[in-house]
Amino acid sequence: MIDPDYSLMRSVADEPHWNEFVPLACGELIAPLIKRQGVENADYLFRGAKVIAELKVLETEFAHSKEMLAKVDKLFEKYPGIDADDARQPLRRELLLELKKPLQRIINKADRQIKTTKAELDLPDYRSVLICVNDGFRGVPPSLVMGLIGHILSGTSYTSTAAVIYQTNHHVEIVESPYAVLLWAPMYSDRAGADLVEFINDLGRRWRAFAERLDGPYDISEEQEAIRMEEASVVTGPVRNRAFED
Repeated sequence: MIDPDYSLMRSVADEPHWNEFVPLACGELIAPLIKRQGVENADYLFRGAKVIAELKVLETEFAHSKEMLAKVDKLFEKYPGIDADDARQPLRRELLLELKKPLQRIINKADRQIKTTKAELDLPDYRSVLICVNDGFRGVPPSLVMGLIGHILSGTSYTSTAAVIYQTNHHVEIVESPYAVLLWAPMYSDRAGADLVEFINDLGRRWRAFAERLDGPYDISEEQEAIRMEEASVVTGPVRNRAFED
């Protein structure tokens, strides 16, 4: 039996499917609620949880930064065989420098859209959630992207952001499981209450059920309380990057 090559498989975490999913998860698309023309609004409203969410798809956003993508490719050519997760290596430091500005632009825009939506719909006490989907930007490990997003959001300019959901549309290898997985990895600010954590966990369960109906049955469907993200890596072929140790 030939092992499936999960590096060739793509799931359904993209804007059209998120737009289809949100009404099924007790949410609303915000665009029809905005009456004025020209308003840069956020994407989704969850009234029961008092949450406004903005979806950003990294591959789509980074497509406007082709120069940056070319520089990232050149860095991997410059340091062949070097682990991008190794903080001792210049590759990681140089990747952080290249990715910080475009990621900051994405987060700035999301923050602005959510604040505008709060004002437009008169929802000042709603929590802000950024959904960051990595749809094909496979060149860097999850811990680097998540760490950089967390570092940017820890700045004083983003005090209204209560949580970030980092989601991959490609498969990732983790040390906690022998199976290739699709990441749904929330990060929370100190201001996020237990109710927001439960809402996002429930949203993730609903998303998993939604995606599995479209993708077909998954090999495994389980939640991990904690993942050693610094050891996670993007699946690159039918064989694991690192052997699984039970």
